[in-house]
Amino acid sequence: MARTIRPPVLVRDHKLRVLLVLAALTTALAVLVESDVPVAQATPTADGYALVQDVNTANVAGMVDFALIPGRPDEAAVLTQGGMLWRVSLTGAFARTEFGNLTGLSRTGGEEGVLSLAFSPNFATDSRVYVYSTPTAARCAPITRCARISRFPVVSNDMIETSETVVLDIDQEIAQSNHNGGRLLFGPDGYLYLSIGDGGGGGDPNETGQDHTDLIGSVLRIHVTGQTTPPYTVPADNPFVGVVGDDRVWAYGFRNPWRYSFDRVSGDLWLGDVGQGSWEEVDEVVSGGNYGWDCYEGNAVFETAGCSSPPTPFIFPRAVYSLSGAPCAVVGGYVYRGTLLPEIYGWFIYSDNCSGQIWAVNPADSSAPVQLFDSPYNVSSLAELPNGELLVLTFQNSIQRLTCAATPDTDSDGQPDVCDRDDDNDGFSDAIESYVGTNLLLACGANAWPADINNDTFSDISDVAFLTNNFGLAVPPAPARHNIAPDPPDGFVDITDIARMANLFGMGCGP
Repeated sequence: MARTIRPPVLVRDHKLRVLLVLAALTTALAVLVESDVPVAQATPTADGYALVQDVNTANVAGMVDFALIPGRPDEAAVLTQGGMLWRVSLTGAFARTEFGNLTGLSRTGGEEGVLSLAFSPNFATDSRVYVYSTPTAARCAPITRCARISRFPVVSNDMIETSETVVLDIDQEIAQSNHNGGRLLFGPDGYLYLSIGDGGGGGDPNETGQDHTDLIGSVLRIHVTGQTTPPYTVPADNPFVGVVGDDRVWAYGFRNPWRYSFDRVSGDLWLGDVGQGSWEEVDEVVSGGNYGWDCYEGNAVFETAGCSSPPTPFIFPRAVYSLSGAPCAVVGGYVYRGTLLPEIYGWFIYSDNCSGQIWAVNPADSSAPVQLFDSPYNVSSLAELPNGELLVLTFQNSIQRLTCAATPDTDSDGQPDVCDRDDDNDGFSDAIESYVGTNLLLACGANAWPADINNDTFSDISDVAFLTNNFGLAVPPAPARHNIAPDPPDGFVDITDIARMANLFGMGCGP
């Protein structure tokens, strides 16, 4: 149906005043409307996604981590478990080049090795890179087993391995070779975070998960100084500063938190914690949180010894999945903040190491996860490009990018529906249509066009007046049609809805 413009009509003075007030509010709050942070979209299309090879310069064996190089928007470093670091071009402008070589300096095999790297947020000026690894016994002396955060300088795209500064050694004398975690990331607060497992062995034999006075089975948070002495300090607002618990622990109760990330919009930390034998879990991690292991595996009781009075209350997972069948180890990913896949904007994307399945879960509610793609890969890690699009690192020696499946394409515009914000080409996004509960919102007919509240086929002063009279109304579950902004709607009749109505004022649908 085509939009038409209704002929001008005379209105009583109070209606004119409403319109003038509307215009003033719209002008004054235009910046606010434009700056609203979108929330998670409507439910993504199950199995509507695919993977396509990307960063072709990084086809190397054993890739476990990928880090963008600060100040260089088209470059990244790729880390292998064996200790090789490669500088790669995101655009294919140059062939991969050696960035660092830590081979032979760490115990390797199984879950050991060089496991993560993080560039200083000020890398462009301080040229520092931080690495997490499991050093050889000789390098851990006087103890025989440790996990280590190291700092190295970089000169002319070459990491100087002989200039290592040990930032933190974590005693693992009682640990096994598995459950080392772990990821190293700088948070939006500028502090360095590390995820580390419970020290290994089946069922947490050393009971480290619920012990927040040690460093293992935890997420740690420190302030690296760039100096030799001290190489780090403890942030004053860490949760266990001044109370029982190790000052460096930020959250605990984890079994083997392999990968996590910070939402680039909200700053929230989302993590995948590998399960024992029945359940994998996804957690939103907060300061001081106790995530239950080994009293709980996922939402299920694992053991009861010492669990009746936890140091702090348990926080249960946002999502779990069963290990029955092919899955074996959750790989935490990212809250999607790109633009090419609008259906999953604001959803946390994660995978499984063995099955290759990729899921999305909505951080904003308790809805079930949605499978996006059942891939043929062994996934080692996920990564985020500068534009917010997501990469999948595989043990098949390739980096894949998450994209949309080629079909269906409802409006035949060459853009598959799951990548098309308006796949019926009616001027309203799929998110609004899903929220309102109908499609083709410009079509005439009762309850069809959300901007025409009184169903007279035009957006006019009576529709505006209804919104102004119901300002602040909580919309769900009805009347959903009165909440048409932002995109997707936020559940309230507010200035964003009035502003959008102003832009549609005088428009209608007709034959």
